[in-house]
Order: sequence, then structure tokens, then C-alpha cells
Amino acid sequence: MKTALMVAFLLLLGQGAARAQPAGRVLALAGEASLSRAGQQLPLRAGVLVESGDVLAVGERSALQVRFTDESVVALRANSQFRIEDYRFDKNAEQDRSVMGLLKGGMRTITGLIGKANQKNYLVRTATSTIGIRGTHFTVVSCSNDCRNTDGTPGPNGTFGGVTDGRITVSNSSGQHEFGQQDYFHVPSADAVPVRLLAPPAILSDRSSGARGRSAAAAPAPGSGSTAAGGETVAESNSSTQTSTSPQLTVQTAPVTQLLAPLTSVAANEQPSVSSGGNNNQITVVETRMGDVNKIEANARNYRVLELRSEVSEVSGILFNDSASLAAAFRSIGRPVGASVAAGAYWMYEAPSAGSNTRLGSHHAWGDTPRIQLPGAGTAQYNYVGGTSPTDNYGRVGSFSGSNLLMDFGARQIKTASAMTMSFGTNALQSTATVYVIPANTTWQVGGGPHTLAGTTCTTGCTGTTTGSINGRFVGAALQGYTAAITVGNTQLTTSKPNVAGNVAAFAKQ
Repeated sequence: MKTALMVAFLLLLGQGAARAQPAGRVLALAGEASLSRAGQQLPLRAGVLVESGDVLAVGERSALQVRFTDESVVALRANSQFRIEDYRFDKNAEQDRSVMGLLKGGMRTITGLIGKANQKNYLVRTATSTIGIRGTHFTVVSCSNDCRNTDGTPGPNGTFGGVTDGRITVSNSSGQHEFGQQDYFHVPSADAVPVRLLAPPAILSDRSSGARGRSAAAAPAPGSGSTAAGGETVAESNSSTQTSTSPQLTVQTAPVTQLLAPLTSVAANEQPSVSSGGNNNQITVVETRMGDVNKIEANARNYRVLELRSEVSEVSGILFNDSASLAAAFRSIGRPVGASVAAGAYWMYEAPSAGSNTRLGSHHAWGDTPRIQLPGAGTAQYNYVGGTSPTDNYGRVGSFSGSNLLMDFGARQIKTASAMTMSFGTNALQSTATVYVIPANTTWQVGGGPHTLAGTTCTTGCTGTTTGSINGRFVGAALQGYTAAITVGNTQLTTSKPNVAGNVAAFAKQ
């Protein structure tokens, strides 16, 4: 049966080559995808040629990337259907065209030579609108009773989109509407005016979190993948439980809670205006990772995008220019990422490499570096919205109960409004349950960390000296979020062994 199927597949490809020029080639595939052509549906694989008229369908927990002959790239998410409606590239600016249809699901594209030579000949059609380009890099998701909000409830229907670089036009019966870099929108129906969104909708990124392994959007590192037909390198699928199930992430929405203490408004004249020039191409990162056998480092740093590209090899070949597109880049290679739109913050857990004796892994949180200075006076409350589940040097995955934070900008001081706890159960390597408590009213200074969390105690399973520290930074263009790397430790558990643990947490301004 498999032999007959492959013969039919090769015959189909041969017939296609005889009647039409190839439009492109499947560059990478993680999971399963199929091709519909001339009434036949057959499985796809890396290296297969596609042509005008083909319909590509991506399976559940899968991802596909196609590189077209004009050097454009389309990355399709899980459960997507995509039609190559009319594609022609003969290096003739007037006659070349690229018309695609997103029938279902989500896509991210970097346009190529057709779009650069004649923008009016490049179009992407969805059920509610037609998208033209004034730029190069954008994301589109089409929802028809198949999208979910972050809390699992059904999401709204229509077309969602976001522009990473350049400009696009969105047209339907309501007229033509233009969106620029870092603009986000929702088109509810074919006759509705697009709604401009203040922040990237979760739907743009959440659909990609089901992709397993390394997505087509990532350029594999040399030597990291297998070689397909045509000599192109294709990343190998990675189905390990560390990346597909990711028990380390807890995602919460930003609650609006009653203020926990008398707070004064931050005076308007204490908030410098946002600087001109759009995104400042800087991303603030906080992280916890193992320094040596019995010590965790809590780091915080502002990176320029070019620095991150050079230092993080996994995303060095993916275009990103802010925190949201960096999160999308990690998701595109199968890394689960948590997020809070309210805080403008993202977080991710990186499991220890095979054979590592640290067992703790690395916790990362990041957001756009603020473009305004900290106010010189006033107070504000930041609510805990989520982060990674803590891990320790015995490979235990624990739980974290966060507190809301009270910010005193005049004193440059931060205070916990209630206790924060980090708890671990037992496992094969450690038979003692452990609970750490960072008490209410614990204070530390803004910036310049890491800071000691005075009063941290180990209430269960410890007999030695307990320590706690935090290294936090404000994130978001207008200081709407605060991310923190938190570590705790004890020199001696009841089993006479030292313990170190850590996680990252995000907080959103009330």
C-alpha cells in the first residue's frame, strides 16, 4: 500500500511538472501536511514542489514552511489550509503575480521579489478581507469557530493580523485600510471596518503553540537537521516531553483587583512623554539559571535585538524586532511561551540538556524595554499575572503563589502586598517536601539587582540557612509590566542536602 501510494505521488508530481512551472518547494515540515491537486490528496514531505492551484493542509500539532521561487517564504501553523490561487514568476514586474488564499488557520510571511517589484500584484485573501502589501513581514490568522482564547473559551471569528515590518492594506466592502509596523487589527466580517487593536491579540501566537518540533519558520543550524531532496537542510522533529507538554508554564490573565493599600496617582508631569522613532529595538530579559552546583544566578539585562540574534542561536535566522515577535520566533520552533498582554511580558522555560547534572533548567522572561523614564514620585500597584513554575536542583517542578507588588517611585522601592510561596513535593531524588515563604511587606530597591529578599524562610523540610533574591526590571513602552527572576535556597534540608530553586514571574500595572 505504501509503495502504491508513493508511486501515485511521484506520478502526480511528474504530471504537475509537465503542465505547470513550480511555484516553490516545501522547505521544512514538522508533523503532517497534505497536498490537494487535480482531485487527489497526498502527504507532503520536505523537498516536494508546489504549484499554482495547489491547496496545502497542515495537520494538528504540525507546522509547514514553503519557499517560493521569488524568494518569499510562507510559514503555516497547525490546522491551516492554504491555497496557491495564482502564482507566476518570470522576472517580469508587470506580469508576475502572487495571489494566495488563507482558507483556515494562520500564516506568517516574508514577501519576496514579486512584492518588491510590483506591490499591487501581491495579495492574500481571507474570508473577510484581501490583504495587499506596503511592506515585507506580517502575520494573519483566520478564525471560523475554531479559535480559542487563552482561557479556553471560544474566540471571535474573523481575520486577525499584525505587521512586524513595513505596511499592509486590508480591503473589503468597507473600503481600504492601512496598517503599519507593530499595528494589530481584527476584521469581524467581510463588510466590517477593521478594528485597530492596542496590543497583539493572543490568537496571533497561541495557534502556533501546538506545533511540535522545529517549525518551518526557523532556519536550522548547520548540522542540526537532515537533508531533503534538492540538498536543502530540514530540521528534525523534536517530540520530547520537555517541549511538547511543558509542565513548567502557568498562564494567567491579568486580574483587576481591589487596591491593597492607599495609593496616589503618578503625577502627569512626572511621566516623560514617549520618545519618537517607534520601537527602540531593545528587549529587556530577566532569567534564572544554574551558576554552579549549589547556586542559581538571577540575571537581568537590556539587549539590543542584534545582540539577541547573535547570542541566541536558535532564533538567529528568524526576523524579530520586539518582544512579541521574539515570542513568536520561539513558538515557531516549538518552544511554549507564556504571555500577558496587560503586562507586555513573555516567559519561557528551557529544560536542561540531556546528561546535564543541574536538573534545574533555565527560566526566562522578557518584554520591550520601556521608552519612558521611571516617574520621580507617586505609587502604583502591579498585579501578579503568571510566569514559569519553579524548578530546583533535584529536578522537582513546584508551584508558585505570587503577590501583588506596591511600587513607590519616589522612594524607588518595591514591596510585596502579601506573602509569596514556592513549594515542592517529593520525587525520586528528594524525599522531603520543601516550602519557601517570602513574607508580606518584603521590600527591595528598583533596579541594580539582584536584591536580597530579607525574611525569606523555609517553613517545611529545611534546617539550615535560607536565602532569597530577586532581580527585576520594568517592561513595556509605558512601564505597564514588571518581570522578575526569583531564587530561593537552603543550605541543609532535613535530608542533610542543600537546595536551590527559582522561577520567573510577571506583573501588570493596575
